Order: sequence, then structure tokens, then C-alpha cells
Amino acid sequence: MKQAIKIKENVYWVGVRDLNVRDFHGELYPVEEGATYNAYLVIDDQITLFDTVEEEFCGECIERIESVLDGRSIDNIIVQHAEPDHSGGFKKIYEKYPNAKVYTTKAGVRHMQAQYIEDTPFNELKTGDTLSTGKYSFTFVEMNMIHWPDNMLTYCPELKVVFSNDAFGQHIVNYQMTDENLDKHYCIEQAKEYFANIVMPYTVPVKNKLNQILAMNLDIEMILPAHGIIWKNYVADIIEAYKDFATLKQSNKVVIVYESVWKHTQQIAESLAEGFAAAGMDVKVYKLSITRSSIVMKELMDAKMVCVGTGTYNNAMAPSVASFLERVKSCKINDKKGLAFGAYGWFRNVPSTLSDKLKEAGFEPAADAIAQNFTPSEDELDNYYKLALEIGKSL
Repeated sequence: MKQAIKIKENVYWVGVRDLNVRDFHGELYPVEEGATYNAYLVIDDQITLFDTVEEEFCGECIERIESVLDGRSIDNIIVQHAEPDHSGGFKKIYEKYPNAKVYTTKAGVRHMQAQYIEDTPFNELKTGDTLSTGKYSFTFVEMNMIHWPDNMLTYCPELKVVFSNDAFGQHIVNYQMTDENLDKHYCIEQAKEYFANIVMPYTVPVKNKLNQILAMNLDIEMILPAHGIIWKNYVADIIEAYKDFATLKQSNKVVIVYESVWKHTQQIAESLAEGFAAAGMDVKVYKLSITRSSIVMKELMDAKMVCVGTGTYNNAMAPSVASFLERVKSCKINDKKGLAFGAYGWFRNVPSTLSDKLKEAGFEPAADAIAQNFTPSEDELDNYYKLALEIGKSL
């Protein structure tokens, strides 16, 4: 029987580890080591469950819950987010504990009913509402569009714990549960990757909500997210990191992504990379078709500039490049420079089309698109190097 894991006095992790998942949210977010779906149980005069994991793993969640209930039942279920990786097990858990009161936001009610077609008597919550369960009290904060309209966060002042749902999440699968045995840089980088792939389109509401939460002057000892490890040693660090994430704070970095068959476009990418490096920039170069998209999105988040290159495929750009541009367009990026480049044989228009797509995605052109006819000469490669050097020094 699966056992609940004690996080602190009267607080237990009753979630699950999905060790086999490699595509989180479909192909949107490739992951390396799996994921966790975190649910938490708080024992008090009333017993409260936060979130209900993905449906596939509901039985394991119930086993963990039952291991600490000691014959009691759940009194409250808090649905902090209606997305199925957090709420998929709700129906089965509610069937097992039908006397529980269910709490969620107004949008959460709408989303839960639309997904599960259940006439559940939900109790609607708004920012500032509280719930007392005995010696503990919980304050709820709506977090609209981080990253669904129904997201919310819950704070318990007596426990000094934040149940943050998707906020501050990452995909670290660690059996020790907290960040105590992990390198700080690694933890922050994993949170950055999560933010870039899940939350980046919503930086404005994240920034506003973060400011609101910070203004509440909460005394926080632990942050319990819905995915990944629990923040304990690095609470202040992850909050500071989120300030940078929310503003897409830039470092002196350029990201170069491309697709190339006969290496003509690759040669341009490499010349640009050396020019930017000579200008003192941190340079990241990725061939899109062989690189996890989650890595590219993470590096893109704090770059000053993005260069995108493609060969010409049947008078069009490479499918991986077109897909990448659609994705970054959805992220509502601004205040970054862009440069389009690519090689062609007899159809010249693709690099200029690529440049237009970059502008549509929010990137300001740093120069005209580079359109290379077949194999670049040494002089042409030197010109691309000099162009990157000049742009890099101006950034």
C-alpha cells in the first residue's frame, strides 16, 4: 500500500510520481525524468485535501490518503486548478468522500462542470476568502491566467505554507520531496524551464499577481507546488527568480535556431554564432529538429536576441521552423531583437517571409534577412560574422 509522506506536522504529500511520461501537455513540453502530480492532505479538526491528481493515478492517491486518515473522512476538497493533471481524480475521490465540501474559484466551477458533467455542489471562492478547519486557517488568492482562468493559490499562516498549484512548479522527480538535497542552480533552472514552456504567455498577470502576493507580506517557510519538489531551503530564491521570469529579464545572450539539410544554413548559423561570441555575448545554437523544444523555450526566455534560420523546402520554410514561430508568437514576446537567415536554390522569398513571421511574433528586426544562394563563400561567411559582431556590440 502506498503511504502518505509527511512534509511537516499535520501536512502530508498524497500525490503520485509518473516516471514514464516524456511529453507533458502533449508535445508542448518534452520532459526527461517524468513528472509528479502533487496533492496534499492537511490533518486538523477538519481534514482538507488540496487537488486530486490525474485520473490514471487516482487509486494510488487514495491509498496514500487512507494511510493517514485513521478511519476519518475528508471534510474539504480544494480544487486549485481544473486542468485534468490536477483534477482528473476528482470524481472518484468525491465518490469515496461524498460528504466533503468542495471549494474552487468561479471559473473553476465552470471548468469542472464542463469537463466532468457533474452536478457537484461547489463552493465558490474569491481572493481574500478564508476557511477555518480548527487550528488552521486558509486564505485563498485567485491567480487568473496563471495559466488558466481558474488557477488559485492558498496560504496557511499557522503552517507558514503556500499551496501554489502550477506557480513555482518544475519537473524534478525526487524521492526526498524537498529541495534540501538539491543544487540551487539546478532547481531554479528547472523552474525556469517550466515557466518558459507553460507560463511564459502570461507574464503580465504573473507579474501583477506576484506583486499582489508580495504586498501581503506572507511569512512563508515552504511552497508546495502541484508539480516537482517542494521549496524549503530556496523559498526566497525562487520568489526572486519569479520576479525575473515575470519580466522576461534579459541576459547578454543570443539564441540561434535553425533547420538545414545540406548545411548551407548551418554554416550561416555558425558564422553568426562566432560573431556574437566575439562581441562578448553568451551564444546558444540549436538545430530544432534534434533539440527538445523545452530547452529552446527556456533559453529564449531571457535572451536579448533570437536568430531563426531555415533552408528552403518546396518554396517554404522547414516545418519545424514554422511550428517554432507559431509557438513563440503565442508567447506574446516583445522587446527582443530578431534576425532571419537562410539558404535557397532558385526560390529566394523564404528568408524575407521568415523575417515577416518574426516581426509578427514580436521581434524587432536587427537587420535585413540574410538570403544565401546555395553554398556561402568564405567572404560571405566573413560578412555574416561581421554583421553579428556589429549587432552584438550594439545590444
